[in-house]
Amino acid sequence: MLAAGYFFGQHSDSSPDREIGYAEDYARHEPLRIQGYPSTGSLRLVQEAVWKIGDGNRKGLEALASSDATESDRTKTVSNWIDSFRKGAQGRVTADFYGSAVDRQAVVLYFHDTEQVKSINIRLDGNGGMDGWRLKMLEPDPEQATTNPDWVPKAPRERDQVRLN
Repeated sequence: MLAAGYFFGQHSDSSPDREIGYAEDYARHEPLRIQGYPSTGSLRLVQEAVWKIGDGNRKGLEALASSDATESDRTKTVSNWIDSFRKGAQGRVTADFYGSAVDRQAVVLYFHDTEQVKSINIRLDGNGGMDGWRLKMLEPDPEQATTNPDWVPKAPRERDQVRLN
Protein backbone atom coordinates (compact mmCIF):
# COMPACT_ATOMS: atom_id res chain seq x y z
CA MET A 1 0.00 0.00 0.00
CA LEU A 2 2.89 2.37 0.74
CA ALA A 3 4.17 1.98 -2.81
CA ALA A 4 0.78 2.74 -4.32
CA GLY A 5 0.38 5.85 -2.17
CA TYR A 6 3.86 6.99 -3.14
CA PHE A 7 3.48 6.47 -6.87
CA PHE A 8 -0.03 7.83 -7.19
CA GLY A 9 0.45 10.58 -4.63
CA GLN A 10 -2.78 9.96 -2.76
CA HIS A 11 -3.56 12.13 0.23
CA SER A 12 -3.32 10.21 3.46
CA ASP A 13 -6.91 11.29 4.28
CA SER A 14 -9.14 9.59 1.71
CA SER A 15 -12.16 9.51 3.98
CA PRO A 16 -15.64 9.44 2.45
CA ASP A 17 -16.29 13.02 3.70
CA ARG A 18 -13.14 14.26 1.97
CA GLU A 19 -14.13 12.54 -1.27
CA ILE A 20 -17.66 13.97 -1.13
CA GLY A 21 -16.20 17.44 -0.47
CA TYR A 22 -13.91 17.08 -3.46
CA ALA A 23 -16.79 15.99 -5.73
CA GLU A 24 -18.92 18.93 -4.56
CA ASP A 25 -16.04 21.37 -5.16
CA TYR A 26 -15.47 19.88 -8.60
CA ALA A 27 -19.12 20.44 -9.53
CA ARG A 28 -19.06 24.09 -8.34
CA HIS A 29 -15.88 25.30 -10.02
CA GLU A 30 -14.48 25.98 -13.48
CA PRO A 31 -12.44 22.96 -14.61
CA LEU A 32 -8.69 23.38 -14.44
CA ARG A 33 -6.90 23.21 -17.79
CA ILE A 34 -3.65 21.30 -17.58
CA GLN A 35 -0.39 21.04 -19.45
CA GLY A 36 2.61 18.90 -18.71
CA TYR A 37 2.60 15.67 -16.77
CA PRO A 38 1.00 15.75 -13.32
CA SER A 39 0.38 12.67 -11.23
CA THR A 40 -3.12 11.98 -9.95
CA GLY A 41 -2.12 13.40 -6.56
CA SER A 42 -0.26 16.48 -7.81
CA LEU A 43 -3.14 17.37 -10.14
CA ARG A 44 -5.68 17.02 -7.36
CA LEU A 45 -3.61 19.18 -5.00
CA VAL A 46 -3.27 21.99 -7.53
CA GLN A 47 -6.96 21.78 -8.44
CA GLU A 48 -7.91 22.05 -4.75
CA ALA A 49 -5.48 24.93 -4.18
CA VAL A 50 -6.96 26.95 -7.06
CA TRP A 51 -10.50 26.35 -5.76
CA LYS A 52 -9.55 27.38 -2.23
CA ILE A 53 -7.82 30.53 -3.45
CA GLY A 54 -10.89 31.42 -5.54
CA ASP A 55 -13.24 30.75 -2.64
CA GLY A 56 -11.09 32.70 -0.17
CA ASN A 57 -10.91 29.55 1.97
CA ARG A 58 -7.91 30.37 4.18
CA LYS A 59 -8.15 27.35 6.49
CA GLY A 60 -8.65 24.96 3.59
CA LEU A 61 -5.68 26.36 1.68
CA GLU A 62 -3.45 26.31 4.75
CA ALA A 63 -4.34 22.64 5.28
CA LEU A 64 -2.65 21.89 1.94
CA ALA A 65 0.74 23.26 3.10
CA SER A 66 3.90 21.19 3.31
CA SER A 67 5.72 20.80 6.61
CA ASP A 68 8.68 23.02 5.64
CA ALA A 69 7.17 26.35 6.74
CA THR A 70 6.35 27.84 10.11
CA GLU A 71 2.72 28.46 11.02
CA SER A 72 3.33 32.19 10.63
CA ASP A 73 4.82 31.74 7.14
CA ARG A 74 1.88 29.55 6.08
CA THR A 75 -0.72 32.00 7.40
CA LYS A 76 0.93 34.99 5.71
CA THR A 77 1.46 33.08 2.45
CA VAL A 78 -2.20 32.01 2.36
CA SER A 79 -3.30 35.62 2.90
CA ASN A 80 -0.96 36.85 0.17
CA TRP A 81 -2.14 34.25 -2.33
CA ILE A 82 -5.83 34.85 -1.67
CA ASP A 83 -5.47 38.64 -1.64
CA SER A 84 -3.47 38.60 -4.88
CA PHE A 85 -5.08 35.81 -6.94
CA ARG A 86 -8.63 35.27 -5.69
CA LYS A 87 -10.38 37.01 -8.57
CA GLY A 88 -8.27 35.19 -11.16
CA ALA A 89 -8.80 31.81 -9.48
CA GLN A 90 -12.57 32.24 -9.81
CA GLY A 91 -12.30 32.07 -13.60
CA ARG A 92 -10.44 30.03 -16.19
CA VAL A 93 -7.04 28.75 -15.00
CA THR A 94 -4.35 26.75 -16.78
CA ALA A 95 -1.84 24.79 -14.69
CA ASP A 96 1.42 23.97 -16.44
CA PHE A 97 3.24 21.13 -14.66
CA TYR A 98 7.03 20.90 -14.97
CA GLY A 99 9.01 17.83 -13.99
CA SER A 100 8.15 14.16 -13.69
CA ALA A 101 5.87 14.19 -10.59
CA VAL A 102 7.91 11.51 -8.86
CA ASP A 103 8.27 13.50 -5.63
CA ARG A 104 8.09 17.23 -6.50
CA GLN A 105 6.95 19.54 -9.28
CA ALA A 106 7.04 23.19 -10.23
CA VAL A 107 3.64 24.39 -11.45
CA VAL A 108 2.83 27.63 -13.21
CA LEU A 109 -0.74 28.89 -12.85
CA TYR A 110 -2.17 31.16 -15.53
CA PHE A 111 -5.25 33.09 -14.43
CA HIS A 112 -6.82 33.98 -17.76
CA ASP A 113 -9.42 36.53 -16.61
CA THR A 114 -6.86 38.68 -14.76
CA GLU A 115 -3.84 37.79 -16.94
CA GLN A 116 -1.85 36.97 -13.80
CA VAL A 117 0.81 34.29 -13.55
CA LYS A 118 1.81 32.46 -10.35
CA SER A 119 4.50 29.83 -9.88
CA ILE A 120 4.13 27.33 -7.05
CA ASN A 121 6.13 24.36 -5.85
CA ILE A 122 4.59 21.13 -4.67
CA ARG A 123 6.08 18.00 -3.19
CA LEU A 124 5.32 14.75 -1.44
CA ASP A 125 5.46 15.41 2.29
CA GLY A 126 5.98 13.36 5.41
CA ASN A 127 8.00 10.22 6.00
CA GLY A 128 8.40 8.56 2.60
CA GLY A 129 5.70 10.79 1.10
CA MET A 130 3.00 9.34 3.36
CA ASP A 131 1.31 12.73 3.84
CA GLY A 132 0.71 13.06 0.11
CA TRP A 133 1.19 16.05 -2.15
CA ARG A 134 1.52 19.42 -0.41
CA LEU A 135 2.15 23.07 -1.34
CA LYS A 136 5.35 24.83 -0.39
CA MET A 137 4.18 27.97 1.45
CA LEU A 138 7.21 30.15 2.08
CA GLU A 139 6.05 33.52 0.72
CA PRO A 140 5.21 35.64 3.79
CA ASP A 141 6.11 38.88 1.98
CA PRO A 142 3.41 40.07 -0.49
CA GLU A 143 6.10 40.89 -3.06
CA GLN A 144 7.41 37.31 -2.89
CA ALA A 145 3.92 36.00 -3.55
CA THR A 146 3.52 37.98 -6.77
CA THR A 147 7.04 37.76 -8.20
CA ASN A 148 7.94 34.77 -10.36
CA PRO A 149 11.37 33.34 -11.15
CA ASP A 150 12.93 34.39 -14.47
CA TRP A 151 12.25 31.02 -16.10
CA VAL A 152 8.45 31.30 -15.81
CA PRO A 153 6.82 31.86 -19.24
CA LYS A 154 4.38 34.79 -19.46
CA ALA A 155 1.78 32.66 -21.29
CA PRO A 156 0.92 28.96 -21.19
CA ARG A 157 2.33 26.61 -23.76
CA GLU A 158 -0.26 25.87 -26.44
CA ARG A 159 0.77 22.27 -26.94
CA ASP A 160 -0.35 19.44 -24.68
CA GLN A 161 -3.25 21.47 -23.31
CA VAL A 162 -6.06 19.35 -21.89
CA ARG A 163 -9.36 20.46 -20.39
CA LEU A 164 -10.74 18.25 -17.65
CA ASN A 165 -14.52 17.93 -17.61
